Amino acid sequence: MRKSLTYALAAGALFGLMGTTAAHASDAEASMLANTCNGCHGPDGTSFGPASPTIAGMNKLYLAEALKSYRDGKRPSTIMGRIMKGYDDAEIEKIAGHFASKPFGRVATTGGDAAMIAQGEKLTKDLCEGCHEKDGYANQDYPVLAGQMMPYLSNNLADFESGMRSIDDNPNMSDKEKRKKKRSLSDLKEKGGVEAVLQFYASRK
Repeated sequence: MRKSLTYALAAGALFGLMGTTAAHASDAEASMLANTCNGCHGPDGTSFGPASPTIAGMNKLYLAEALKSYRDGKRPSTIMGRIMKGYDDAEIEKIAGHFASKPFGRVATTGGDAAMIAQGEKLTKDLCEGCHEKDGYANQDYPVLAGQMMPYLSNNLADFESGMRSIDDNPNMSDKEKRKKKRSLSDLKEKGGVEAVLQFYASRK
C-alpha cells in the first residue's frame, strides 16, 4: 500500500515536471520566433518607431489573423508580407500568443493641440466607438488605437482612403458593421475631423 502510494506520488510529480518543462519549452520557442519582430515593433512588441504599431497586448485571434493575411497576400504591405511567408499557421499562432501575453506599453508622446484633442474625443464618441470601444483601448476584433503613434495611425487611415485597404476585406465584420464604418469614415472626413481623431488616439496613455 505504501509502495503504491509512493509510486503514485512520484509519477504525479514526474508528469507535473514534464508539463512544466513542456510549457517552458513552448514559451521559449514562441519568444525565439517573435525575436524577428522586435527590430520594428520593439522589445516585447512595444514600438519606438513612428510607423510601426505596438502589438504587445493585442488580441491573439486578431493578431494571428492579421499576420496570416499578410502572409497570404490578402493585406497589402511593404515588408510584412515577405517576412510572414517564412511562417506556417502553428508558428504564427505562437507569435500572436507571445505578444498577446505582454502588457500594452505606450511610449510617451509629446505635443498635440489640446483643443483638437478635445474635438477628437467628441468625434470618436459619435463615430468610432461602435468598433474601437473605450477610447480605442478595446482590442477584441480590432487593433488597439489608443497610444499608437501619429504616423502609424495616419498611414493606415490613408491606406483605407486610397483603396489600398478595404473595409470589405475584414472577415470579423458583418455587412451591417462594414456599412456603418464606411459611413463613419465619410462623416469624419466631411466634418474635417480626421486630424483631431488621430491626435486624440495618439494622446492616450
